[in-house]
Amino acid sequence: MGGFKLRRNLIFLLTPLVLAGIVVMGVRSMASGAGDVPVPAKTTTAAVPPPTGDPAAAVHAAEATAPSDEKLGVAVLDRVTGKETDGTAAHTTFPCASVLKLFLITDLFHQQEQGTIKLSPADLTEINSALTISNDAAMNTLWGKYHGQAAIQQLIDIAKLPDAQIPPTVATGKWGGVLISPRDVLAVYSYLLTKLTAADRDLIVNTLNQANPVGYQDFNQAFGLLNPKTRTATTKAKQGWSAWQGATVLNSTGILDGRNDVVVAVLTSRAGHGSAAQYDAARTELDNATTALIQHLGS
Repeated sequence: MGGFKLRRNLIFLLTPLVLAGIVVMGVRSMASGAGDVPVPAKTTTAAVPPPTGDPAAAVHAAEATAPSDEKLGVAVLDRVTGKETDGTAAHTTFPCASVLKLFLITDLFHQQEQGTIKLSPADLTEINSALTISNDAAMNTLWGKYHGQAAIQQLIDIAKLPDAQIPPTVATGKWGGVLISPRDVLAVYSYLLTKLTAADRDLIVNTLNQANPVGYQDFNQAFGLLNPKTRTATTKAKQGWSAWQGATVLNSTGILDGRNDVVVAVLTSRAGHGSAAQYDAARTELDNATTALIQHLGS
């Protein structure tokens, strides 16, 4: 009996301590999640962390890969610190090619939020196609229906794009000839991430995350940020390509990480009329630049 009483007393003594430990562990568990920053669906893994070293070194490394006959513009935005790091050609303009689809769609959502237009289910289908496979036919539909040139001018004004230009040829429907700089690209991403509603922001970002390696008319858009050696589960990218006024243009822009903190723009132009061989050379050059950039940003 004495042994039984001793065991019973020990149980009564230890039980409050055990319960207190469980409560403390539960509080700690709750506290560990209380400060988590919510992230959009499908972008929960930060495969590439925000820059922890010197973003200038990353930009310099990317620029160092460019051959002498290529024009290369690079810029990086670290949204944690708010610091923008510009390469030597960050203010230089390049034909936007299909990157303009992102510009137009950003403004269309702005217009809808202002109550001046209402995007239909058919419009949203066109938007998805324009962002994922860079469908020119979808872009042409949206451009014509929503007065694309005026929409781009509005975006230039509200997002405060420092270098963008709309040449006269755009009035004839040649929207790919709008001239943009790497800094303009960062400004558009910053605008859509901070000024659009969370629902519209997430729709755009998650659609960019689903960009297809095979683009419109079977064009290989798996270059730059979408290069399989570079792309991660958190990459959100809008590509552009064009043969424009004697130049072969390839552009790769987007967001690297799951928390949407690292935005990059890599714009390129090289002599040529967009032959298969010229596009292949341009892909190699752009892949080299983005690989160097991302390796340094992730260091």
